[in-house]
Amino acid sequence: MKSTLILIFCVTTLSSIGQNMTLNENSGNSSSYSISDINKITFQSGDVVIETQSSTDNFSIGGVRNLVFDQIITETEDITQAVQQLSAYPNPCGDVLNISQNTTDARYFIYDLNGSLIQSDKAFSAINVSNLTPGIYFFTLVDKTNTQTLKIIKK
Repeated sequence: MKSTLILIFCVTTLSSIGQNMTLNENSGNSSSYSISDINKITFQSGDVVIETQSSTDNFSIGGVRNLVFDQIITETEDITQAVQQLSAYPNPCGDVLNISQNTTDARYFIYDLNGSLIQSDKAFSAINVSNLTPGIYFFTLVDKTNTQTLKIIKK
């Protein structure tokens, strides 16, 4: 269910260019963003972090009353579009991680368990991870239509 909601959110936001999101704080302050300008929204270390094309804003999660998305309009066919499952191999990996997803116009992001971005670049079918120290990471692939994340282990 969680994966489905994330997929619907991603597909909906990508096809809702021109719509807005407002973050309302308990103090009464509000911050508005165009959905087409938002690169990423994360919840990390007690903060809501909104990354746009021009800035990164942090809000204490305890001070956030709500996030409101203005009348998101999308077509049903966008939501029901089949999504190819991402897989990465070998896992655990050595110096190269292979991915099964079509990587045309895709970018990848590798995060450590603290949510810190360790590596990112344009995605290819073989990704050099030789600079990673052994451990557990989250590999996220983002393309025009969806975002998928896998847990990977570096030997």
